[in-house]
Amino acid sequence: MRFNKLASLLVASLSLSVAVAQTTPLSDYFKGSNGKPGKLQAPAAEEIPQWLKDSRKLNDMLGSDAKVRIENPKVVHKVSKVFAGLDAFVVEGTEFSDDHPDGKQQLYFFYSDAAQEYLFVGMAIDMKRGRDVSMDLERYLRGQLAESPAKALRPEEMHSIDMPGGKTNAPPLTFVVDLGPQAGRDSFLNVVQMHRSLMASGDNPRTVKFIMVTNAKNELSGAAMAIAYGSHAASGDGIARLVEFARAGEKTAWLQPRKLGNDAGTKQMLGTGIFKLDTNSTQALLAKLDTLPLIYIGSGGKTRNVPVPLSAPEWKKLLTSK
Repeated sequence: MRFNKLASLLVASLSLSVAVAQTTPLSDYFKGSNGKPGKLQAPAAEEIPQWLKDSRKLNDMLGSDAKVRIENPKVVHKVSKVFAGLDAFVVEGTEFSDDHPDGKQQLYFFYSDAAQEYLFVGMAIDMKRGRDVSMDLERYLRGQLAESPAKALRPEEMHSIDMPGGKTNAPPLTFVVDLGPQAGRDSFLNVVQMHRSLMASGDNPRTVKFIMVTNAKNELSGAAMAIAYGSHAASGDGIARLVEFARAGEKTAWLQPRKLGNDAGTKQMLGTGIFKLDTNSTQALLAKLDTLPLIYIGSGGKTRNVPVPLSAPEWKKLLTSK
């Protein structure tokens, strides 16, 4: 009961005094008439602009790098009237380059007028909502096309709070977690404690990148994670903030309504961090994540999902392997 009252006070405080921290709603351009995402299916052949059926023209439109080529392009989805007078077409193709000599599946976005006389490519910004519509569409399509939600997520495009590792050339480990559920807090604390122990013993663990997401069911944890992001940007103490919340929960001193309502610094950190948390959570939602935490190894385009270790020895091996 006390938690519910505290959460209500928190929401009221945020609404009244931190207007800048209001999150924007998800773009609904890819939703059907019933408000839910439409079934993923390719449009009829006669609805597809001719240039989107031609690999050579597709390569010409997508870049001038002679070392990059795109093969087997196909239109996998059409969103009618995504803007006034414009339809969106999502093309899936295999991109070959120096970075991906064996090929990598990519999604490309085009917009065409109803008469299909013009074809547009590039970012599409909804200035009212402050969102890149192409990015929202891409993330949604990843969730539809991927073998699993974990493979649909792109952690390299998400905001993290990093825990530096020791002297090692091993790529970082990315840990995606929601600190709302107690299980999420416990798993986060276990990783932090293991990492600190390995650093103290000279085992030189790899860097851990913590990515926070929220399903918006627990306002208090959402505020805590947002403040941690903002605090980390200002003073680099994001991990300490997250650890404090994971241990103290609703009793965390800087989450009390009076502190949130009267402390300008806390409100500023919340305003800074809420957008990072919203971006992460949007990706998680569009990827249709249903299981957390998730772990990834690598960086950039070479990130891969790995199983969560089930024991301390397995965690040590994962954190210290080269």
